[in-house]
Amino acid sequence: MINKNQIDYSVVVDSNDELLIEAAQLHIEHLSYRSFITLFGTKFILELYKDILSDKLGFFVFALSGNKVCGFVLGCMDSSRLFKLIIKKFPKYLKKILPQIISKPKLIPKLFETLFYVKKENTDIVSELVVIVTDSDYRTVGIGSGLVEILNKEFLKRGLHQYKVTVHDEMKQSNNFYVKNGMKLSTSFMMYNMKWNLYINQLD
Repeated sequence: MINKNQIDYSVVVDSNDELLIEAAQLHIEHLSYRSFITLFGTKFILELYKDILSDKLGFFVFALSGNKVCGFVLGCMDSSRLFKLIIKKFPKYLKKILPQIISKPKLIPKLFETLFYVKKENTDIVSELVVIVTDSDYRTVGIGSGLVEILNKEFLKRGLHQYKVTVHDEMKQSNNFYVKNGMKLSTSFMMYNMKWNLYINQLD
């Protein structure tokens, strides 16, 4: 059985195809049930991850068991700039989302909700924990908390003393995880006709 002492953590700020491909696959595999952008496929998520790094908008922390990615977290210094990033490279992203939009036009309102979600949050905090995933084979050994601990240190290194994270209200385990790791509920809002909670982590 894997224990947390067998896990190595690596901070990634430059594009690394091998790690990012595994991250995108984990995102699809473990978050499709609650993540709208997974509808656009692995290639869409991979391109977004690459662009976030190339435009210096964020960083990854990977949890590694040998050469295997068993979890990761994506921190963004200013998530309000993600919309501008997609607009700047819209032709590339359009090619990846158009087939889904054509086959499922009801996705269009959700797409706009996703692009403008930061306006629903009613907060001035722009730094964000965007995605955190732990492979189901490696859960319950503290990897998620380990990722958050390093994420916190990386935000502090960048002079950021607070960040936000959003989660479905109905996902009780995830809500409890954020509370356990020092985050406090700030507000709630509606998106995709569901209640979302906004947590703030105030770093020392």
